[in-house]
Amino acid sequence: METKPVEIGSSKMFGGYNKRFKHFSPTLGCSMTFHIYFPPSPSSSHKFPVLYWLSGLTCTDENFIIKSGAQRTASAEGVALVAPDTSPRGLNVEGEADSWDFGVGAGFYLNATQEKWKNWRMYDYVVKELPTVLSENFPQLDTSKASISGHSMGGHGALTIYLKNLDKYKSVSAFAPICNPINCPWGQKAFTNYLGDNKGDWEEYDAASLISKFNDLAATILIDQGENDTFLHNQLLPQKFEEACRKVNVPLLMRLQPGYDHS
Repeated sequence: METKPVEIGSSKMFGGYNKRFKHFSPTLGCSMTFHIYFPPSPSSSHKFPVLYWLSGLTCTDENFIIKSGAQRTASAEGVALVAPDTSPRGLNVEGEADSWDFGVGAGFYLNATQEKWKNWRMYDYVVKELPTVLSENFPQLDTSKASISGHSMGGHGALTIYLKNLDKYKSVSAFAPICNPINCPWGQKAFTNYLGDNKGDWEEYDAASLISKFNDLAATILIDQGENDTFLHNQLLPQKFEEACRKVNVPLLMRLQPGYDHS
């Protein structure tokens, strides 16, 4: 099967190009798609730093690229945007599409340990496989200069991946992230199914739990959160993350945005 990425779409935007690629992922055991926005290049030898974007529940690699308009700033600043999908697809595991907040479109950026969901290894895909694919196939990208961001479930992914890999990313930022999944319904449902009943295993993918272990940060963590977000108090729990950061003196900029909802 073709592990080398094949271009399946391209559109010009703000002087650069959104390009979509497909490849077979040995980590996940299926074909995956991802997007790269390449800014306009000043020279043929120029290399762009990378910002990984992790999307939320029900999303694919297309949502951020189509909806965000982030390419305007990426073009001006000379940053490449990389947007992977949110879960494996096409494996036809029984029950994978039964609910919107688990299975397909809901990989939670972890490595599942339960046999049924053994292909759900989005943590390894994002942290290990995808950067290798990029560095081996796209010489215009400098994957040694990378940061990570995301929204909702993707914000959870960005925070946990950054904290566990401080040597790989320059910074992290998140929009309305799930900050304390071991204490919210989305997280409890996903973690029970993917990781089993041992709550110690859950803490390995919980930003509020991880901050006490991995707090040697070089950059301030940035979170933007809408005050009118209907999920704020029962699912996202940014105050739990804020408390955890305060305890270990981790620099956190939590910006509450009046009037904004989860979208």
